[in-house]
Amino acid sequence: MHAVAAIVMLGIVIAGCSDETASGDIVPTMSHSFEALSVGVGAEVSGVCQSWTLGNETPLYVSKVRQRNDGAWHHSNWFFVPEDTYPGPDGTWDCDERGFHDVSAALEGGVFFAQSTQALEELQAFQEGAVLEIPPRHKIVGGVHLVNISAAALDTALHFDIETIDEEDVKVRLRPISFTNTALDIEPQAESRFGMTCNLGEQFESTLGVPADYNVYYVLAHYHEWGHYFRLSFVEDDGADRTIFELRNSVGEPLGITIDPPISSQGAPKLRVECGYINDTDGRLHYGLGGQEMCVFLAYTDADLIIGATSGVNEALGQNSDGIFMNETSCGTILAAPVD
Repeated sequence: MHAVAAIVMLGIVIAGCSDETASGDIVPTMSHSFEALSVGVGAEVSGVCQSWTLGNETPLYVSKVRQRNDGAWHHSNWFFVPEDTYPGPDGTWDCDERGFHDVSAALEGGVFFAQSTQALEELQAFQEGAVLEIPPRHKIVGGVHLVNISAAALDTALHFDIETIDEEDVKVRLRPISFTNTALDIEPQAESRFGMTCNLGEQFESTLGVPADYNVYYVLAHYHEWGHYFRLSFVEDDGADRTIFELRNSVGEPLGITIDPPISSQGAPKLRVECGYINDTDGRLHYGLGGQEMCVFLAYTDADLIIGATSGVNEALGQNSDGIFMNETSCGTILAAPVD
């Protein structure tokens, strides 16, 4: 999910939330199994894409998506795009050869699903009547990252089950918001936290002419093996904050949550993400794929904006009274696109 903040341009300690991310109730109306990928012992697969043409002549109103895989799937990001995008046969293909990138995929269509790190099974489930709308004649496409830490070579596949509802049952169409903090500089042999606050009020005012008044329906956090803490919160101009989603969790467990009932921003103009790490290595960790870390979230809201934000410069604040190395990262570029 490392480019999900760019994606949306263009996931325990929870109050008032229901955990719907593991195996749960779903009545699939569509299912698909991608072809298995071969991963050698200690090997890593990246730069590989997979696609599935839906063949839908009418819009699909997706209320639930269940992902299952056979192991070694470190993470994967999935999008819906027009079926003539990235032309070529479905199945497995080289991302670069067809010009696939998370950013272009989101621009062409939208965000469909983001897999929690090493999660074997998880369910992205929205509240009654809340959906992702996939327009006619679209396909699902994803960039995948596999890491095999087992003692044997693997042939491993990923499977999707999708539950849709009828248009007359749709109450709200959901849009993505995502931040990525790429300015990570994590202390060795220590616990660290990184916070980043972005002012979305300016985007709502300049793009829609209204205050930042929206509801958060679903949140997915993303970090790697040293990550152990995540918090997303609304922030007022005076600095007062309200928690949307807070967790302490292990990699390999689903890191997404359905916020039920949805939580309102109540006009709070800012959104803050915090990620915590316990680095038990002798080296500093930075933002990256294998052997490095990430701090990313994807949220679905009822805002009429698709929003993505990246990080600016990080400031190391030193240790707090609990011995945690605290960091504050400035918000970088915020990109917002209105929804038709």
